[in-house]
Amino acid sequence: MEKNNFNYMENSFTENNNTGYTAPTYNAGEYRPQIVREYSRREVCFAFAGLVLGFMFIKLMAAPVLARGNAFGLGAAVTLLAATAYCTLFPAQRNKITAAKVIRIALCIAFSVNVFVTSNTLIQFLDIVFVLLTLAYDKLADSDGKFNIGRRLFPADMMTALFRPLTEMPAQPSAIKQAASKSKGGKTLGNILLGLVIAIPSTVIVCNLLMSADEGFSEIMESLFENIAENLVVFLIQAAISLPVGCYIFGMCIKSMEKPGSDSDENALRNIRGLRIIPAFAGAASAAPVCVMYVIFFFSQASYFLSAFASRLPSDTVSYSEYARRGFFELCTVAVINLIIIIGINLFCKYNDDGSRPGCIKIISCIVSIFTLLLIATAVSKMALYIDAYGLTPLRVYTTWFMLLLAVIFLGIFLSLITAKVNLPKLSVIAFTVMFSALSFVNVEGIIVSVNADRYLAGTLESFDPEFIDQMSTAAIPAACKLRGKLSTDYENEELEDIIRKKVVRAETGDVRSLTVSDIMARNAARNTANNTAENSY
Repeated sequence: MEKNNFNYMENSFTENNNTGYTAPTYNAGEYRPQIVREYSRREVCFAFAGLVLGFMFIKLMAAPVLARGNAFGLGAAVTLLAATAYCTLFPAQRNKITAAKVIRIALCIAFSVNVFVTSNTLIQFLDIVFVLLTLAYDKLADSDGKFNIGRRLFPADMMTALFRPLTEMPAQPSAIKQAASKSKGGKTLGNILLGLVIAIPSTVIVCNLLMSADEGFSEIMESLFENIAENLVVFLIQAAISLPVGCYIFGMCIKSMEKPGSDSDENALRNIRGLRIIPAFAGAASAAPVCVMYVIFFFSQASYFLSAFASRLPSDTVSYSEYARRGFFELCTVAVINLIIIIGINLFCKYNDDGSRPGCIKIISCIVSIFTLLLIATAVSKMALYIDAYGLTPLRVYTTWFMLLLAVIFLGIFLSLITAKVNLPKLSVIAFTVMFSALSFVNVEGIIVSVNADRYLAGTLESFDPEFIDQMSTAAIPAACKLRGKLSTDYENEELEDIIRKKVVRAETGDVRSLTVSDIMARNAARNTANNTAENSY
């Protein structure tokens, strides 16, 4: 690994046990030499590559979504893979390849590729966020081995990984400027660019005169520079926006070459201790009324809300839809509120003098966790009953997945309160990664339509509404093609055909940067089923 060099205008340093050097002391008003960092050739190359990578983020990933209204796809996948390679190959404080680092890089590659595979916009967006957060944490882990495995200070570590690169935003321009000033080729290139800028006015005048003098030359120029002004403005805007993106990525990697200060953990703990201003008994008392409400709730409404476990409706309920909607989303909200309560009382309440958590805080947190797990079990049971009656939809799947994730987190909270061996942040990160991987890679929309279609054809689902397919991406089209010509009414069959045709045309005429494997599979499935239907009709 190439080491960083620091060039100082004055070199009167004394040895120090921690850093190796101690800066000289100066009297008040005395001139202090400016510290100038020298970048290695490899770092300069990465600085220029960072410019390209930043532009890729804007041109290939953001522009198709923001400017053209398309989805993510091939362009975003290529950009994320390039960012993964960039961050992996960049020199760091620790070049040791560990199992945890291999897992992080493998996850980044897998989720980057999945952005090209699926056309589900929500999953694509979440995949992109996951990859970027993983890369940021990976560069933090490259700076110090203590971050290699998720610690109890993981939330603080994650914030450090995201905000620490902001202090190195000027590093990329400095590296490029330094390379240009020291390189003969850089100076020559700068002079050439200056000359071209000076030549712009005279070139424009001569070009206009020649176009006025000859019609053939005018046609050639118009064909060459058609919409050049508009394209140039777009390019300049995208380039300007990409500069801070590239600076952040380069700063994130440069920062990984510096080991965090030895007092970083103490500062984080000091900040956390500064938040603990509420007496422990006051915090426990603030959550006690909620627990009382849960006791009353379960006793008074047990026959109504817990009837889902018996797979039957309460006697005073008209329909499944009324039963599920009346309680499910309310219970979801209560579960989230309970999570906020537990985080609040554990973050803002005072701990014992020895740094341990007070017993009253442990007890009330355990009680809230148990009640929440019961509420989640009730809510999931109600939703299972609803799905059995009316089939799957994306909202039902996503909310059920979220409730199951909350159940794992609350179970982890309960276990961490009982035994110190449970690392709650690490358990939460692993649980989220595993569950999010399952959600991301299984083609949720395709499964939803396929299950509903099979149940409809088997007669266990009363109706199939093609309209909800229109709210999905092309990932749902291959499964929807199984129902072509098989719905109960001609109107529904025509509506399904229109939806399939519309989505296939959009996939065929869309921007190549938004192309996905799901688009290709949808197009092939639509054509194959159309041919089979025509042959059967013949």
